Amino acid sequence: MRRMRLLFVNYEFPPIGGGAGYASLATARELVAMGHQVDFLTASAHGRNDVEQIDGIRVYRVRSFRRGLHDSGILGALSFLGFALPRFQGMSRANRYDLYHYYFSLPTGLLSCLPGAHHAAPYVVSLRGSDVPGYDPELDRQHRFLLPLTRRIWRGAHRVVANSADLRRLALESAPDLPIDVILNGAAASTARPSVPHPGVRILAVSRLIARKGLDTLIVALGKSGCKELSLDIAGDGPHLTVLRELALLCGVEDRVRFHGFVDRVGLAALHAQADLFVLASRAESCSMALLEAMAAGLPVIASRVGGSVELVENGSNGLLFKADDVAQLTAALRTLADDPAQRQRFAAANRTLVRERFSWRAVAIRYESIFEQAMGERAIAAR
Repeated sequence: MRRMRLLFVNYEFPPIGGGAGYASLATARELVAMGHQVDFLTASAHGRNDVEQIDGIRVYRVRSFRRGLHDSGILGALSFLGFALPRFQGMSRANRYDLYHYYFSLPTGLLSCLPGAHHAAPYVVSLRGSDVPGYDPELDRQHRFLLPLTRRIWRGAHRVVANSADLRRLALESAPDLPIDVILNGAAASTARPSVPHPGVRILAVSRLIARKGLDTLIVALGKSGCKELSLDIAGDGPHLTVLRELALLCGVEDRVRFHGFVDRVGLAALHAQADLFVLASRAESCSMALLEAMAAGLPVIASRVGGSVELVENGSNGLLFKADDVAQLTAALRTLADDPAQRQRFAAANRTLVRERFSWRAVAIRYESIFEQAMGERAIAAR
């Protein structure tokens, strides 16, 4: 197996963005450990150098006018493309990469359509959710307008990879004849979760504060549960903070809901250690990194029955599932786990085992490595 020279491109990369940023970093880190060269082109972040080494990965950052750490907006996406293009072309000429890996078909994958040295090598596109038509209703207008471009990017790729079977199904509605692989996200396994004594039962939610994440449903269910020992920690920021604070007040649970804002990896580990269960109430989800990380940390989980969550959670085996937006079902699930610490322990043990055996980042990297090698082999045959 020869050493590959890879360029990963993602307009989100820690500390900016969400799960896709951490997924791309984790996959790149494993590929470097497996002996490959990985360069990374991404957006700038306050306090970070334009060029830096992270775990053997050479990271190049360019300007981007984002609305916030976890909120790009149209201007952030377009400005990233504008500033990334000259750096991308220069890196391609200088390094002669074997393959390009784009996270998000839009905006990132648009670079594959532009002229330059990168056309000498194949590319792979990883779909993450918001780049797939039909995933986020707020983006429907943009996706309808850009659908021909999206199809061109997908069809020009050696492989298109979705991070859940449900996201693959959704993508096929826009490109029915397209072969799409599925590679679920991974998580760093944890063999034990330190116990932090505290009164009551603490729920943890980790997400951007946007409508799609369903945190309003969770807050209402907390209020309707009647379980005074239940409290909620929410890690993440976003435009719905004020709305969610007001909802907590309206539901009479403002003293039991704690908004932590953006939390770094160390802080998140502490919140995992303090929590008794994790809830993902999303209205749409591809393959939630937050859910996988909670499972790896040994937390029992409750998740809405959407997207990739049903591929991670088997109802009654390692967690509970409920219909998205169904307050009554979520309320019942909260009561069930609040009243049954033994079941919480069973779910927690099952989740630690599941992540260790099926969802390691090394397994993810091996799948991608195989796809990359096939792409290079097919390109070599075509060039003869």
